[in-house]
Amino acid sequence: MKALVIARNDALKNLLAYHLKPLGFEVTYFGDPVKALDELERLEPEMILASAVDFPRHWKTLARVLREKRSKEECVFVLLAGSLPFEEAAKATHLGVNGIVGADLSDRQQVRQLAQLYRRYRSVKDQRRFQRLVPTAQERLQLVFVHPRSSVIITGSLSEISIQGAGFKPAEPESTADLRRGEQIPLATLRVGEDLVTLVCQVSRNRGELGLQFSSFEHGGHHKLFRYIRSRSKRELQEAMSRPAPES
Repeated sequence: MKALVIARNDALKNLLAYHLKPLGFEVTYFGDPVKALDELERLEPEMILASAVDFPRHWKTLARVLREKRSKEECVFVLLAGSLPFEEAAKATHLGVNGIVGADLSDRQQVRQLAQLYRRYRSVKDQRRFQRLVPTAQERLQLVFVHPRSSVIITGSLSEISIQGAGFKPAEPESTADLRRGEQIPLATLRVGEDLVTLVCQVSRNRGELGLQFSSFEHGGHHKLFRYIRSRSKRELQEAMSRPAPES
């Protein structure tokens, strides 16, 4: 698969190549949007990442030309912007832009959001077989567990989650420093929206952030988490519709 990066920052090429290679991408970089436009038909990328910061006008032309020939499912178009004025965001929607992510792709969460955005439209050749969700501040997802030896209650935040497992950042990393790979955590509770689900976890990695594999759920818990992850797009749409309209 091919990913086309259009930005002035040369460092983006190596950074994106590092993060996107495991997903099966070959990254091509252009610092000139006009040249990228000329090469668009020949390259036929599966994903385009264009910097709205570097090229606030050119991305609109790129998106319009792309959508004349290829759908949002055939080529995913992503703006690197962080945030856009309402008028620009409306133009992006009208022109068929798939999504917007932060321009700082040294941030792991931005990279996860990028991969997740791509998965909504195309099948990624990733080693992970399960759809993963990167929780936002609005998500009602929280994990609490009891340390299997010290019996201390461990709290923290989820960096990502799937029905298979999760990345967990403990509030006090020293409290989990002694957890070993393969060690079982028999007492854990996961908040999933309005529900509380008990489950058993196993430590898959411990590098400050814990990798946790879900071994078993209480009856119905697996389905509650699966349903919550799959309904992300619906929740985002409902949230957008509930926002007040901008003043004219």
